[in-house]
Amino acid sequence: MSEARIRVIIADDHTVVRQGIRHVLEDIEGLEVIAEASNGNEVLQLMEHAAPDLLVLDISMPEKTGLDVAKELRAQGSEVAILVLSMHDDPEYVLEAVRAGADGYILKDVGPGELREAVEAVHSGKEYFAERVTHQLGVALREELERERQRSRLEVLTAREREVLVRVASGRTNREIAEEFGISPRTVETHRERVMSKLRIRTVAGLTRFVVENEVTE
Repeated sequence: MSEARIRVIIADDHTVVRQGIRHVLEDIEGLEVIAEASNGNEVLQLMEHAAPDLLVLDISMPEKTGLDVAKELRAQGSEVAILVLSMHDDPEYVLEAVRAGADGYILKDVGPGELREAVEAVHSGKEYFAERVTHQLGVALREELERERQRSRLEVLTAREREVLVRVASGRTNREIAEEFGISPRTVETHRERVMSKLRIRTVAGLTRFVVENEVTE
């Protein structure tokens, strides 16, 4: 096992499903299932004292659904990776998951190989959507899916992070931004790093493209 472990919480209201997922995931080197939950409230309670890197959430659970959990965590500013499990291949469910802040969406009938691939993808900062689902989306819905992805990312930024994003994209330096807001250049750099982390964009050119494409304003 490597030292850097992927810490995972599995949530599904069916014990046999949780056990099956756990069995598959624990074969991944460096991954540790730290807890299981049978409903959304249990997940949120676990999040208060656990620090998972990834949540595998059933879309339909008692008390709070996987989408409810995703929405609440994103509203709190959580950057935990979220992979939604569902028996529904209707494109609208995928769009709802993206709106809630999910990083991936796979179907419950996927094989072990695809489950491992999805987990590794979302943990590494990529998005993963079941091939059967994306095939059914069609061009128009795929474009809508991409817009929803972008909007969901933008919504997790704080007001100050959004202000810094706009100025970085316009070519302002950290010192210039710091002078405008009366803060230190190091604080600006911290905001900038958080923006890049939340948007999963690592270059200024990428930030500029994001601002232009999404017509981001303060």
